[in-house]
Parts: sequence; C-alpha cells; structure tokens
Amino acid sequence: IEWFGSESRGPEADLQISNVIEVVETIDAELYAFQEISDRSRFLTMAQSLDNYRGFVSFYPQEQQTAYLFKSSIVDSLDSGELREGQDSFDWASGRFPLFFEFDATIGETTQRITSYNFHAKALGDRSSYNRRKNAAASLKEFLDDSKSNDNLIVLGDFNDQLNFSTYNQEESPYSIFVQDENYFAVTKSLEDAGFASFLGNEFRSMIDHIVVTNALIEGHLENAQRVEDTSYIENFTSTTSDHAPVWSRFRLTQDISNMPQEPSEPQEEALVLFPNYPNPFQDQTTISFSLKESSQAEITIYDMTGRTVGKISSESLLQPGKNELWFDGSGLSSGLYVYQIELDSGASETGKMVLIK
Repeated sequence: IEWFGSESRGPEADLQISNVIEVVETIDAELYAFQEISDRSRFLTMAQSLDNYRGFVSFYPQEQQTAYLFKSSIVDSLDSGELREGQDSFDWASGRFPLFFEFDATIGETTQRITSYNFHAKALGDRSSYNRRKNAAASLKEFLDDSKSNDNLIVLGDFNDQLNFSTYNQEESPYSIFVQDENYFAVTKSLEDAGFASFLGNEFRSMIDHIVVTNALIEGHLENAQRVEDTSYIENFTSTTSDHAPVWSRFRLTQDISNMPQEPSEPQEEALVLFPNYPNPFQDQTTISFSLKESSQAEITIYDMTGRTVGKISSESLLQPGKNELWFDGSGLSSGLYVYQIELDSGASETGKMVLIK
C-alpha cells in the first residue's frame, strides 16, 4: 500500500484507509501481508476497526514498515519478528529484514502450523539494486533450506522484481533460485506468464509482487485460484490507494469437512440447511446445495460486494423435502467475492459466500 497513512507522501490518508478497508472486506482473506506502512498507529487503528481481525507492524529504522493482518478466529499468533540470521542488512534495503509470522491456522477440527516471511525488497532498476535483491534472495533461501524446508512455509511480498527475468536489463531473476528448486512452488508465476501486472505505475507495468510456498503447502493450493485483484470497484485506485494491485490466492489447508453442514440422515428440525457451494472458488458455474424440511419453492439472489443484485435463480417447480441443488452460471460476471441468499416461500433464508475467478 503506497505510503499507507502518510500525510506527506502517497494518497490522501483518510480516503486511502477507507479504500483499504473495502479491499480487505471484499477479498475476505484470512491472512494479509502489507508493505509500505508509514503510520503504525493508523494501521493498528484500522485493524481494530475490522471485525474479527488483528494486526501488527515491524519496527524498522525507516519510514516504511511491513505488517500483517489476520483473522483471529482462524489464525492463532505464536511468534513474530525480523529474520536477521544469516542476513546482511544492506541487502535488505538497509535493514528492512523479512518479517516472519508463525501461527496455527484452524479449519474445523484440523490445525496446521504455518510460517510466513513477508518482505519488501530493494527497489530500482539499476545494477546495484539488482545485486542487493539477488543477494537478499540467496541469503533468505539458504536460511529456509537449512531450517524450514519441510515446514508449511509462505514467502510473499513486494519482490520488486519479476520471476521469469529481472526488470534490470532482462537479466536472470534474483528469485530464479526459488523457481528452479522443486521444493518451492511460485504460486503467482502463472500470472506473470499470462502477462498480468501487479505494479500499476504509468512508466513500467510489471508483475513484481509474488507468493511462493514450500512443497508442504502445494497440495492444498486451489488450482487457478491465484490472481491480481481487479480493483475497479475502487474509484481511481492508483491515485487514491496504491500503485500496486493486491495479489492473492487460496489454499485448502484440510479436507476435513466435519464442521460443514451435511445432508441430514434424520429428519431435520430446521426449515432450511444451506451447504457450501461447490466448487468454490469457481470459474463459470457452481452448484448451490441445500436441504428442506418441507416442500417449498426457493429463490436464490446473488449480490456483489456493493449490495447490488447481479443474479437470481428460482426453482422451476415445487422442491421436495431433503437435499436439492440449483446451478448458478457466473460466466457473465467479473472475478470477485459474491454473497448469495436463498429464501423459501415460508420466509426462511440463509446466506453464503462464493468466489468467482477467471
């Protein structure tokens, strides 16, 4: 986020904070990594204003900090701090060391321990800056290889360089050592391959914000879930919020569905039980399943994150008690988070969320 909260640099602070809140609530992620936090107190105030979120900020001797924001109902913070072991402060933009965050993520009855390394690499497209990024990437990888290679590990942030080739003179990417190592998976490389850009500056658009994980997390990555956020719902995003677009993806940390609604094996007491739509995220179509206690007509309304109705599905005939399914075709909608509400003739209703990715 470009100079977040600064009164003298970047976008106007209050509008920027309001826009960041809208983006956070739209994506609805469990974990966010931020760069360029200029006002620590404003960031923490923003975190406190968000339901179910907590956050913390680094303590670099610089104007810009890195930070995390996380859902406290899912993410249990265990440890955090700067990674200094084996690192040269000069390579990391004069002391902007990776900010690590160790936490337990609990989904249903399953808990996974994960460590994240959030960094803001040295910027600029000159030989010296390129060398510093290359040295920093090498020292970070050496540390991870020695002590974290078998762990659930996420490396993410503003890499300030591409993965396929460097923004400096198209030389080898400083991060090719991650791309070429079979123990790591560059989640966002496919976005760069497809020509997406996360840096939205007028002079040079490039894909320089990335997510890399170890093999331990690869299996849980949802195929084609990675994306550069379409921020068109924020007016004049590049001048009011940031010159970088959010980059994100989704992981299924467990196959355990014990906490999800299941088709009742005994007669149900609730008039309506809504199951998670499948697949979710989806690319064109998804199935919305639900169970009825009594015969009824049903109507499903789909809303975007502004509350605008973008679709409706109605049962063509009277639905019978038990499990029922309706298909939703989202091929005419843009990527994003949507809310769907099912309502019966009796007035009983339930809501769910789904993510459309193209």
